[in-house]
Amino acid sequence: MSKLNKVPNFKLTAKNIIRQRPRMVAIESQKFFKESFVKGGFTDDVFHQWLDRKSPLGGKKVLIGGQGSNTMNLMQSVRPLEVSEKKVRVGSDLEYSEIHNDGGIITVTAKMKKFWWAKYFQFAGSIKKTKGGKTSNSAKNQRLNAKAEYCRNMALMEVGSKIKMPKRQYIGESKTLFKQFEDWFASETEKLK
Repeated sequence: MSKLNKVPNFKLTAKNIIRQRPRMVAIESQKFFKESFVKGGFTDDVFHQWLDRKSPLGGKKVLIGGQGSNTMNLMQSVRPLEVSEKKVRVGSDLEYSEIHNDGGIITVTAKMKKFWWAKYFQFAGSIKKTKGGKTSNSAKNQRLNAKAEYCRNMALMEVGSKIKMPKRQYIGESKTLFKQFEDWFASETEKLK
């Protein structure tokens, strides 16, 4: 008695792979680009680490959010913007996403100066005094003082001054990501054998 092997429906399987491809590309791209925030840099063919921040305000709150952060941050905003058989586009539609990704020049406005003065008074007002009325020399006060000074310096910039924003690429064409897609497609077609 001989057993006959069932011949797989190659046409249907290929059709399914092609149908799944845009969704898979969108999901994997989104994950890959969000990883840039966690790693602190972008991977094309090699990893390119972001420059360290010079601001004592530090942290990555705008980029990846923080505890209790109620505004959308850049990392959360990365999502599929268009998914079709012919095109997959993943990105962010936040107004400041492009300047973070590409770097560039920001012109100081009166509104920015007002913001920095408000931040200065917020930090300066949080500095604790000792019972004798002198400023405490605690580590927390030193951090607050550094933040207040930074904000004051920003607020004192003249309207029209230029600030150079460094490139912190998190999204773009990546040879590493394209290789992952090729590997996925190869593994899916290997399953057909």
